[in-house]
Amino acid sequence: MTEIPVGMSADVARSDVTDLAAELDRLERLDVDIVEIPLLSLDMIAHGRVLPGPLARLVEACAGRGIGYSVHAAIGLNFFSAPEHLPLHFDVLRASLDVAARIGARHLVMHTGFCSARAGDIEERFARQREWLARGAVEAAARDCVLCVENVPPTGGDMYTAAPSRLAREIAAIGDAHVRATLDVSHGYLYAGATGADAFAEVAAVAPHARHVHLHDSFGRPGDLFFAYTDAEKMHFGLGDLHLPLGWGAIPFERLMREATFDTGVVFMIELPERFACEAAATLAEARRLAALARAAS
Repeated sequence: MTEIPVGMSADVARSDVTDLAAELDRLERLDVDIVEIPLLSLDMIAHGRVLPGPLARLVEACAGRGIGYSVHAAIGLNFFSAPEHLPLHFDVLRASLDVAARIGARHLVMHTGFCSARAGDIEERFARQREWLARGAVEAAARDCVLCVENVPPTGGDMYTAAPSRLAREIAAIGDAHVRATLDVSHGYLYAGATGADAFAEVAAVAPHARHVHLHDSFGRPGDLFFAYTDAEKMHFGLGDLHLPLGWGAIPFERLMREATFDTGVVFMIELPERFACEAAATLAEARRLAALARAAS
């Protein structure tokens, strides 16, 4: 398999883009191959329209660097929403693709659909999501980009979202090279922890469809099992989507690399919060070790 690029998501404190250049400098010093830009945290799009001033600051911050880019779109972008809202969601998707194109990003990450677990029309929502993602694929192709749909865990007892294996089947059903998956390994284990599914089987089912893989550790234990006050306390008890440095949790990443089969052209992206910045170099080294073990689809 060709060497897998390994990168990190940028962590910005200011939504006006003014601290992004310094963050990219930090990530370049770590010698990453690619950076995920958190569009979801930036004041870049207003009602589906890209704002020229913030976009200019983003382009300036990203220009002239020896790294690649991907972009993470708004988490609220949701094709399980009510039908009357879907055109606006599509406008936000198209604007996000415009931003990605301006910085040469080859992947736009978005989450798979979510809704109330009490909704009586789940299959209709999947059908609408397939339709709108197929439309998105046309827009992505025009910008030399790939939509990478991410598996997410349910948060709270009233949330429904696709099992990772169902997401894999949905992407296969769309059958377009410009709609692939983002496999978030920890999210897959958290889904299994919340639902009783087979964690490894769920995650491995997505890997052949995944053009983008999010790497961060956890214990696959839902965050609402019992109360913990601070983020540090949640880590003490191993609760929730912790985004830990690799090796701090309990996910069997090495087994996944040895036994799963990954999409050709995949990139690995570490999502590590600023509070773990001291562990960034060690986590990057571990991610590169894991990437060297990964197997490609035939």
